[in-house]
Amino acid sequence: MRIRVLVADDFPLMRAAVVSALESDPDIEVVGEAADGEEALQLARERRPDVLLLDLYMPELSGLGVLARIREELPGTRVLVMTASERHETLVQAVGAGAAGYITKRSNVTELCAAVNTVHGGGAAVSPALTAHLLRAFSSGATTAPRSSAQLGQRELEVLRLVADGLTDDEISRRLFISARTVQAHLARVRDKTGVRRRSQLARWATEQAVL
Repeated sequence: MRIRVLVADDFPLMRAAVVSALESDPDIEVVGEAADGEEALQLARERRPDVLLLDLYMPELSGLGVLARIREELPGTRVLVMTASERHETLVQAVGAGAAGYITKRSNVTELCAAVNTVHGGGAAVSPALTAHLLRAFSSGATTAPRSSAQLGQRELEVLRLVADGLTDDEISRRLFISARTVQAHLARVRDKTGVRRRSQLARWATEQAVL
């Protein structure tokens, strides 16, 4: 049986290139394409793919937000993250959120198809170029889990969820009808309570604590 793959990337040319690469493998069937996070989640619910090939930086709903919901709603779907970023913080966020693999957009056709086959078979796939980044993250303690989310207030949790979805302070202020300064104050308290300083690590922590 062919591996059913859903491709989610907001750039049409990149999405088309990925689909073309996947379709060159006779064991892979592309069952849908999504241009934003909400569409990716909806198509995943409808088509139940074996593998979701997901860009982390998506409009409407971030890749991390999609990952959290897929893990909760569709545990049988394996998520393979594909992104241009090689920052170890981003890699750790994706792995912490439940990604089965992480490859760069510089990967060739052979590497892409091999990664899809690997995660479908229950393995973990990481681009060779990213392995050093992942090891560096673990050795530096970047994956250490801070304190529980139970101590956060309701508004702090709301702000944290929106940070995890990739919104800026200004966007959060408009969404919650509060000032940007108030957003920053909430984030300062979140950082104090969790011990997490970087915004990118806050998003990963939120995913790990299931507060999305």
